[in-house]
Amino acid sequence: MDESISTVVRVMSLGGGFPSLVKTTAGRHLIMKLRGVGQGTPGLLTEFIALRLASALGLKVPHVVPIMLSNTLPWQVGTDEFYEALQRSSGWNLGVEFIDTSRDLMADDLEDIPSAFLDRLAAVDALLQNVDRTAQNPNLLRDATGNYWAIDFGACLFLDRFARYRQLITFELPSNHFLAGRRLQLLQVEDADVPLQEIVSEVPDSWLGAGGRETLLDALSNILKLYVQRAAHGREG
Repeated sequence: MDESISTVVRVMSLGGGFPSLVKTTAGRHLIMKLRGVGQGTPGLLTEFIALRLASALGLKVPHVVPIMLSNTLPWQVGTDEFYEALQRSSGWNLGVEFIDTSRDLMADDLEDIPSAFLDRLAAVDALLQNVDRTAQNPNLLRDATGNYWAIDFGACLFLDRFARYRQLITFELPSNHFLAGRRLQLLQVEDADVPLQEIVSEVPDSWLGAGGRETLLDALSNILKLYVQRAAHGREG
């Protein structure tokens, strides 16, 4: 069911591009990321796909959905600059589950994270080619019940690198990743584990490139096939 923004509650103090806490017509609170700033629609598409893949592969991440922003939504909070960004962003934007009672983790917190979570995080970030998870900015949360969450997947390069390099793409962590150098255990992925058809079907038409839905589905399928091949090769080695 499509969701629309009913209220902008507040503009978040952290992060570029005016992420804001919003309430939807379904009564949910989400963090909205705007298509009219930063990397635009391609950035929203990347983060939507990355978060859905990460969830399917067993990493604890916020749920993500496309959300509709009306160009008639009244000015409720924020500055002139924020309101102008809203006007540029009317249409489909990105809604990320709001993890209440959570806190951002810092470099000093990293040694306390369970090893199993870190292994899964490293394997998923290697697939997604995530270049934005450093010791200074790990993009991790811990909620009040002690659960760890991985967030902010907008800087993943898996789609771009596959488009550029195809079969030559490698699945390694970047040198600035806080887990770089950790023994990498790529995941054993079966087709049934990742519902690519379902994920791609939920992408708004306005986010799709010239090749459309079939081209996106084909790219994701081939990326996963290469990842599985690399994982199998690693086990044999």
